[in-house]
Amino acid sequence: MSKYRLPVLNSLRAFEAAARHQSIKIAGDELHVTHAAVSRHIHNLEVQLGRDLFERHHRKIVLTDDGQILLGAVTLAFLHIHRAIERLSGNQSSTRLVISVDPDFAALWLVPRLAEFQSIVADTLVEIIAEKRADSSRNPPVDCAIHYAPAGLEVENGELLFRSRLFPVCAPQSTEAALRSPPDLRRQVLLHDRSVAEWQDYLQNLPAAVDIDVRSGIVFSETALCLDAAARGQGIAIGDDYLAAIYLAEGRLVKPFESWFLSKNAYYFIAGEIASRHPVVKAFRTWLFRTIDGQSIESR
Repeated sequence: MSKYRLPVLNSLRAFEAAARHQSIKIAGDELHVTHAAVSRHIHNLEVQLGRDLFERHHRKIVLTDDGQILLGAVTLAFLHIHRAIERLSGNQSSTRLVISVDPDFAALWLVPRLAEFQSIVADTLVEIIAEKRADSSRNPPVDCAIHYAPAGLEVENGELLFRSRLFPVCAPQSTEAALRSPPDLRRQVLLHDRSVAEWQDYLQNLPAAVDIDVRSGIVFSETALCLDAAARGQGIAIGDDYLAAIYLAEGRLVKPFESWFLSKNAYYFIAGEIASRHPVVKAFRTWLFRTIDGQSIESR
């Protein structure tokens, strides 16, 4: 009897491609097989496991919790196989992953969690380039990117990573200074991330009008600076459920009110057609989306 009771490789390949693209059609195109063949492989895999791996919708498929578990294992396994093949083929060059990342996302979300991903790809040289837009002329070229753009924008080779909920945040001691409802903001210093627009949007989304002049306070060029000033008790900032998550989890920032509004912008994961097939890029995408999805569930 075989030591490992595993599904056939083609079923796992079909599952991994479909999960990565959230599309049977695109998976079939990538693997150069019919869409029916991909569906058949996935169906056989689900029958063998006795579990649904996807939720089927009209134009896309979405991983179930069981599917997420399997995808993480399959992606990591394929990465190890790829490395072994390279080593046996005489290719001793180290694997390199170059990621272009929005500076705010890099500082506030990616870097604090980077050790977890590095433990998955320990033999890979990961290069993080913090910039507003990826420079396609760079050598070595960027393998993938995480960037900020208007929500709903059709980003070339991009997938929506997340769209934040925005709300006021402040140092814990600030709530002791009679900061109990939005009108109390009149007596506070407002901290602005690049412009006064987010404070304007917050006040406009309140159920009852609050007359506050948002044109005062301090404007910062980076979200990280704005949140740090808030954590130091220098004023009240607009935070969110992703980039401010570590500050909130560690108690350096708190939410004085329950009111929030949806950001007009979103973060996107971007990888070209060829780069997206590379095992290390696949591993990074899988880890990234799994971690983001886990954080989304925790923040509900």
